[in-house]
Amino acid sequence: MLKKAKRIVVKVGSQLLAGEEGLNSEFIEELSRQVEELRRNGREVILVSSGAVLAGIKALGLNRKPFSLSEKQALSAVGQPYLMAEYRKAFKRFGTEVAQVLLTAEDLRPKERFFNAKNTFEALLKFGVIPVVNENDTVSVEEIKIGDNDNLSAHVSVLVNADLLIILTTANGIYDKDPTSNPDAELIPFVENEDELFKRCDFSCKTAFGTGGMGTKVEAALKAARKGIPVIIAGGKEREVLKRIINGERVGTLFIPKKRLKAKGYRILYLMQPKGRVFIDRGAEEAIVKMGKSLLSKGVKKVEGKFEKGDAVEVLSESGELIGKGIVKCSSEEMERSKLCIHRDDFVLLKEVEGESV
Repeated sequence: MLKKAKRIVVKVGSQLLAGEEGLNSEFIEELSRQVEELRRNGREVILVSSGAVLAGIKALGLNRKPFSLSEKQALSAVGQPYLMAEYRKAFKRFGTEVAQVLLTAEDLRPKERFFNAKNTFEALLKFGVIPVVNENDTVSVEEIKIGDNDNLSAHVSVLVNADLLIILTTANGIYDKDPTSNPDAELIPFVENEDELFKRCDFSCKTAFGTGGMGTKVEAALKAARKGIPVIIAGGKEREVLKRIINGERVGTLFIPKKRLKAKGYRILYLMQPKGRVFIDRGAEEAIVKMGKSLLSKGVKKVEGKFEKGDAVEVLSESGELIGKGIVKCSSEEMERSKLCIHRDDFVLLKEVEGESV
């Protein structure tokens, strides 16, 4: 599976890119060498890279992280050119050009913009250019931000129909507990059953192992795996890590893919922000869950929030259990009068993508 991967997304985090005097030029040069080797062997590579805020902090001589969103946006604006300059210099040694691609969730939610972005990536790869992707922090606000580059890498993998997503980190994979404070922590070589993973590991704590650290990497890996894309989480500073992964060596943690989502379902579930909630009765729930039917107005018990036709909403049972997410055919005010509320083709049932396996 890994040896056959032709199109590969590689995500690199800030901690790997951090050097004593700003960006770690030596690491970027080594990464570029490994990427070039993949390209010489017929692979296409897209880089998803953090580091803009870090570069901005160093460029302005600050000794702290940004306090506010506006500070983060400003530092990102300062640092992004420095980040791209490092990548351009590193790949120039091989005669390879790089391209800056800045994205927000709003660039991926609508079908038209999703496919416009996809076509841009296809053209860049056709030209032999390496796209370097980052979230557009300079303009990103709560409503349109993705939040972290781990999840961005999953979205990009789906966007470009990647054969493999590699998330490089400071850890050598996923461990059953935080290896920095537990010497007996064991590496998990592969993940096939997500329920078993969460029984064994707790990613909820606010540490490098939990939320914002390994937790977001696991979240992103599960999203890509549900779309049918294998994911490797591995140590970015391991020797020849990319080559070894492609050669099928046991490096890091492999998330075994289980294709359960189409591109449209992925956008609905992971990219479209719900504008409201729709509670349905037991009859409607049974029709949707067991028979794959559309949601009709007669099955709606209660509506929360204000939304328009084409918005995404969460669909819940009478008891408040989340059933799925869909795109409405009518506004919140029209829901009682409109016969068809959500067509089955515009609805994602959670049980279809979650459960005993990825």
